[in-house]
Amino acid sequence: DHRFNEVSSELLQNFSCLDPRDSFSRFNISKLARLTEIYHEDFSSYDREHIQDHLELFIIHMRRIEDFRDCHDIASLAKKMVELERHIMFPTV
Repeated sequence: DHRFNEVSSELLQNFSCLDPRDSFSRFNISKLARLTEIYHEDFSSYDREHIQDHLELFIIHMRRIEDFRDCHDIASLAKKMVELERHIMFPTV
């Protein structure tokens, strides 16, 4: 708690919700949606308004697809998403 300021700690906690281990057991829609507020310039108002719906669909999809069970960190998740063209399906995520 003393190594990072409040904003940095929040970012780390929010990004950790994309940890694919254990079928995304740490997945938290509200924390991930908060990232669109922190990085508001990177998201359109439409994206910010609909991010929770996109995240709900994302997690349902990710938990159903066997290929994503081998992902152990965000890098392997991103690589697998591109490999299976899920970055096109879920561009906001």
